[in-house]
Amino acid sequence: MNTFLQFDSLAMVSILAYMALWLIAVVAAPKRDLDRGGFTSALTILGGTVLAYASASIWGFIAGWVITQIPTLRKNSNLRPIPKFTLFTSAIALTVGAVLTGTGNDSLAWLAYSSFVVAALLRKGMFPAHFWVVSAFETGSLFELGLLMNSHLGAYLMVRFAVPLLPANALEALPLAGVLTLFTSVYAAVRALAEGKPRRVLALLCVSQASFILAGLENRNVEGITGALVQLWVVAFATTGLLGVYSALEVRSGEVESPRGFLGYGSVTPRLAVFFAACGLALVGLPGTLGFASEDLLFHGALETHPFLGIALPLATALNAITVLRLFATLFLGRRAAQCPQVPDARPRERWALAAPVVFLVAGGIFPGVFFALRSPAAERLVELLSGAL
Repeated sequence: MNTFLQFDSLAMVSILAYMALWLIAVVAAPKRDLDRGGFTSALTILGGTVLAYASASIWGFIAGWVITQIPTLRKNSNLRPIPKFTLFTSAIALTVGAVLTGTGNDSLAWLAYSSFVVAALLRKGMFPAHFWVVSAFETGSLFELGLLMNSHLGAYLMVRFAVPLLPANALEALPLAGVLTLFTSVYAAVRALAEGKPRRVLALLCVSQASFILAGLENRNVEGITGALVQLWVVAFATTGLLGVYSALEVRSGEVESPRGFLGYGSVTPRLAVFFAACGLALVGLPGTLGFASEDLLFHGALETHPFLGIALPLATALNAITVLRLFATLFLGRRAAQCPQVPDARPRERWALAAPVVFLVAGGIFPGVFFALRSPAAERLVELLSGAL
């Protein structure tokens, strides 16, 4: 039996979902992002993510974690030093946690688990490390950053290794981590309302909605954890669509980078406008989409064990909904076709790629039970581990 890799339901479902997401991102990406080593970077992130998902060993997971960060750490990645330093620090914290766990010393277990939590929070951009995501989105490749962020290896670390290896420590520490992620969700949502540059708005929107994933893992019941794991898919596919649409607009017109007033591109790019609206509204839980189903399950699970999540989740979601509508209005409303630059609408390959996440999110809203069934075994296993640590 191979002890280095394991292809259980959690790994297989995660790998297949990410490969579909990766294909969507690559097909939708502008040629600008695929040139200059962009496709090689995408393959590197894909390989590292699949290795991390399939690893049965924490050391294999660390190898995958580091591989996914190689494209962002290279010299020509256009990232500022702070994002690079933060990602490097997350890898160091993860390695320290693995080393301390391997000692078998109970007195070091707390330090080991704390290192895992720090690695997850840094990787996902939780407060006070949210600044690296905003900085990276402002200057880096949205194509590469979307693939990196939407692997959600921080959440996978907690589900696959941190909680199973140290369940007693996880039981005591999860509430504190949950409070921090809840604060991040509301703080990022408020910050997004004050931002004017679309890249910074998208960064804060991604951080705020992704915060629910880690917060949901703190619920300690099957309902809440299942909702958090499904929310991971919602964030991944919806933000891939949003970043794809924005990147398509950015290569068509430079004025979208720092808009002054309403740009009105919906009159000349109606398909892109529809894709943006559908993905954005699904991200903030529009009824009839998978986002609504996952947040509803997460909300009900939170009421049992963490009432603060029951308050923070609808508040942050409402603020993020305002942000989505504001950004949509800025990009697509306000001018007639005659007043807009005549840029092309979504091309055939962009239509197919951007339609895929919309179909996924809408189908998930119609048949949510199918997606919950795929995630519930992992949730049941986590609850069993945490219950055994009581």
